[in-house]
Amino acid sequence: MNAVDLADEHGVGWIDGVEAPVSMRTVNQLICAGGYRKIVFGVNGEVLYLGGKERFFSQAQRRAIAARDGGCIIPGCQVNAAWAEVHHIIPWVNHGPTDINNGVLLCWFHHHSIETSGWLIRMVRGKPEVMAPVCFDPTRTWVPGQDHRAHRASQAGGAGRGRRARTRAHPQATGSTE
Repeated sequence: MNAVDLADEHGVGWIDGVEAPVSMRTVNQLICAGGYRKIVFGVNGEVLYLGGKERFFSQAQRRAIAARDGGCIIPGCQVNAAWAEVHHIIPWVNHGPTDINNGVLLCWFHHHSIETSGWLIRMVRGKPEVMAPVCFDPTRTWVPGQDHRAHRASQAGGAGRGRRARTRAHPQATGSTE
């Protein structure tokens, strides 16, 4: 896709090995999922510049987002972090930053349908909130994203019992034979 069409968000893109053009929506999904490589051609078609891929979250950012979100943030979705993709809340093509406060985990389905499904996402004090489409929530109320199990206190045993279990040494760790 040429830079003018990409900036104006119209036109079509081309993928090596695929004869048919792809839609702007597909181009944006591919950029969101994998970035892009800027190539500048001369008037005779020669490559004048081949840039590196841009737009990716680093592994450290992905780990931090995974620890915060635990998986797809859409309520009711059970896809865990290992199978989720990092999504820019403010799209990268719209100058959204590639940082932890602009990234959330979405499963493949929600990531690829987020622009057309009616779900909205925002960050409030470092945690994602979502607004469901009117078909799921007629009041269109902002709610916290999917809660990660690691953020909840254990329901089994109470606080005192859990504290003893964490501080008691394992017999092999102390050298005891009892």
